[in-house]
Amino acid sequence: MKILITGADGFIARNLRAALEEVQRGHDRRPDHVLCEDPAEITLLLYSRKNTLEELDALCGDCDFVFHLAGVNRPKDPKEFLEGNRDLTAALLDALERHGNACPVLLSSSIQASLTGRYQNSPYGESKLGGEELAFAHARRTGTPALVYRLPGVFGKWSRPNYNTVVATFCHNTARGLPITVNDSAAPLDLVYIDDVVEEFIQALRGN
Repeated sequence: MKILITGADGFIARNLRAALEEVQRGHDRRPDHVLCEDPAEITLLLYSRKNTLEELDALCGDCDFVFHLAGVNRPKDPKEFLEGNRDLTAALLDALERHGNACPVLLSSSIQASLTGRYQNSPYGESKLGGEELAFAHARRTGTPALVYRLPGVFGKWSRPNYNTVVATFCHNTARGLPITVNDSAAPLDLVYIDDVVEEFIQALRGN
């Protein structure tokens, strides 16, 4: 089983990789984490910002499942949202189709893609919604599953303050006696723990 993970150096991918490597080495023997008869046959194909689109194309020709976790969430220029979220998704799906690879694709999206409430007119949400629409169109064309997860705020180990999650930022600042900022104390904060996300992703990989 060859598993392609985009955004391989990111927060979510790093946690997913750690869990899959435990399965790969035979250290995680839980029945509901069995991916194939021989764990040694599991191969992780990693794509990150260090790689080229040509390398992504090559990886798409030889994978059995895709975790598309790459994305941009804090760019210097808002146009990078579309480039890093929608356009990269398009490149990935185009590559799969060129290779005739109808493997399942799991896409990490965001609740901001709803573009409702406080997420109206969100450039980030719009770019994520664009990626979702591309994934579903790809599924209709190829008959392959498209698994889209609109994640709330994900927190947990290896998250970076002032980047991944407000939880990491608040913990970082509080531990150092730095101020924290709450823009709207009445706004609900929707959160999910990274290990729960990884568990869900593993079950999706198993077809559940």
